[in-house]
Amino acid sequence: MEELNQILAERACEKLTYSYANFLDAYEHENFLAMWTEDAVLNMLGRVYEGPKSILAWLEAREQDLVCRHLVTNVVVQALDESRATGFCYTIAYRASGWRGREPGPLEAPPFLVQYESEFRKHPVRGWLFSRRDVTAILIGPEQLAALQAGQGFQIHRGKT
Repeated sequence: MEELNQILAERACEKLTYSYANFLDAYEHENFLAMWTEDAVLNMLGRVYEGPKSILAWLEAREQDLVCRHLVTNVVVQALDESRATGFCYTIAYRASGWRGREPGPLEAPPFLVQYESEFRKHPVRGWLFSRRDVTAILIGPEQLAALQAGQGFQIHRGKT
């Protein structure tokens, strides 16, 4: 792969990574869904959503009065070839339930830190898109730990020892 094409591919996928958080926080479902392939898979903490309709159902099920701001860091993208790339990042989310439309909400410590492992594919017309995102928890607060212990499908990362 030519170096300039590699840089452009990696930058486009990096932009998707940040746009994911921005569109999610702004409840811009149409723009959020436009970043995905038709056969996309979103594995959100152990719950798997396949295809745009399933991902839309997940979006619509989110708290509608939640103020949420995802802070994305340590983004690394690797172009594999002209049409495929992989990516990684960490994300924390500041959340205030019941405050959307009434900002500013109360500032509390983020309840978890997650990592995203992403796969990207280049569409001939739409450009670079997510084809898969796997989200796993790395650090969690007491409420999330209780959900885990209750078997509510919250997936945590289990590193190699």
